[in-house]
Amino acid sequence: MKYQRGVTSIEYALLATLIAVAIIVGVGATGEANAQSWSNWTAKVIAAVKGH
Repeated sequence: MKYQRGVTSIEYALLATLIAVAIIVGVGATGEANAQSWSNWTAKVIAAVKGH
C-alpha cells in the first residue's frame, strides 16, 4: 500500500513539473511577442512624430 502512495506522489510531482514548464514556456513566448509588438508600435509613433 505504501509503495502505491509513493508511485502516485511521483506521478503527481512529474505532472506538476510538466505543467509548470509548459506555463513558463508559454509566458516566455507571449512576453517575447508582446515586447516585439510594443517595439513596433513605439517605432511607428516616433516616425509619426518626426514626420510632423
